[in-house]
Amino acid sequence: MSLSAWLTRLISDTCSAEGITLRETSTVVEFARKPQGHGAAATALADEIIPARAAPPAGATMVPTAALMPSNLGTRQSEDLPEELLADIVKRGIRQPLRLRRAASDAGRYEIICGYRRWRVAQRLGLAQLPAAICSDEDGPAVLASLVENLRQGDLSVIEEAQAYFRLLTRYAMDIAAVTKACELDRQHIVRRMRLLGLPPRLRQLIATGAISADHADLLLDATNPEGLADAIVAEHLSIETARQRLGAVRKPETSL
Repeated sequence: MSLSAWLTRLISDTCSAEGITLRETSTVVEFARKPQGHGAAATALADEIIPARAAPPAGATMVPTAALMPSNLGTRQSEDLPEELLADIVKRGIRQPLRLRRAASDAGRYEIICGYRRWRVAQRLGLAQLPAAICSDEDGPAVLASLVENLRQGDLSVIEEAQAYFRLLTRYAMDIAAVTKACELDRQHIVRRMRLLGLPPRLRQLIATGAISADHADLLLDATNPEGLADAIVAEHLSIETARQRLGAVRKPETSL
């Protein structure tokens, strides 16, 4: 099966399972047919915080912590709150402004687009105000902004990353070029991430929880028996090189893009 046909089927099945009304599939199919570009890898982790007693940076304003509320647009699903982040904010304050937009349901409150964990830390520490940049992003651009920040931080699971690409290209019918440019990643990377959504649910869970690494997960895409290889990776603690050798002669023929 060609990759374009595979993506069309994946999009249809996933939209049906998640209750998404698919507005356009051709953008994803045409995207898969295009030649591969040469994008840069995601950048390193940006500074997370702004000194607590310093004036907010240009373009930012101080917003009451109690006026903030989560949105359903974030790309990270984990509720983990790293102790390193907590310790850093205790020591240096919040240096990177949160990205917010006014809540449609309450003009006096703000939805968090980027900075959910910083907000949770602020609540835990009892900070009354936070530096924030107020924007007017629609849902699609808001999801993209959240994805870009989380990619830069480097702690987004590859399943969360794949789901974000899927939402952008289907639910929000976002232009492919805008996604690749904002994320600084090439087409091949995004296509392979989305292909992870076609793996069995048990394997997606192993990948999402980190039991199978991103590099190991990439090998599963080329396996004729991905569940067998995944079980071997977990049970035998296979290195990438050993898993690649195990894949060897039984790998799938590569699909041309």
